Amino acid sequence: VKGTGLANRCAEVVGEDTITPKTGQKLVDMCIEPKAWAVEEEIGRGGKTEKKFVNSKVMTRQTYTLEGIQGNIDNGGSITFTEKEGIDYAATTIQLPGGERVPFLFTVKDLVDKGHG
Repeated sequence: VKGTGLANRCAEVVGEDTITPKTGQKLVDMCIEPKAWAVEEEIGRGGKTEKKFVNSKVMTRQTYTLEGIQGNIDNGGSITFTEKEGIDYAATTIQLPGGERVPFLFTVKDLVDKGHG
């Protein structure tokens, strides 16, 4: 793995299935790896400006993966995941189409994610 850039990659899950988590269970060792990056940019034409998301290129060598994320699950009709710990942030730099480089902090710190299903 050394020198390949694969050491900081998340395992990929292929296929589909369903689970029914119960309140009190924990989600552990979750890994999050973005596959695409976009930045909101103001684009001006004819005196008018509008905001659009533009595709960007990541400049940070594959050190933007968040891993070991853990948190609690609550399933009271709708499911809620509350992040508690793990490597939950990564400093990242991306490059806009015009060449400008933009630093930002990619994070899920204190994430509370809700869903229905």
